[in-house]
Amino acid sequence: MKFIIAIIFLGLIGYLLEQRRHINFLEKVNFTQQTRHIMEKHEVYLLKHQIDTYVYSLETLGYSQESINKGDYTRHEPSPEKLQAIQAEFQRNQSIYRSKNIQFETELELRGVE
Repeated sequence: MKFIIAIIFLGLIGYLLEQRRHINFLEKVNFTQQTRHIMEKHEVYLLKHQIDTYVYSLETLGYSQESINKGDYTRHEPSPEKLQAIQAEFQRNQSIYRSKNIQFETELELRGVE
């Protein structure tokens, strides 16, 4: 009888150790998935920023993204006020981009990703 109880007890200990190992594995997988989602989110932000940069370049050169999408490639010389507004908007977005990039790098550093 004691032999059966000892086997059951050892079986339960083995089961608990296996469950603990499985929990550690799932936590590691979850951490990796969260890191991947953070990186994907940042990649999408980088693509949006790149598109915005192209739009600012087009506007600075005198082209409109909407008119180009419609097939109209005529150039309209922007006024100096409009150029200043475009430049101010671009600089504002650049500072936001830099701060988000620093935030992303810090978050990855805290997660231990290089």
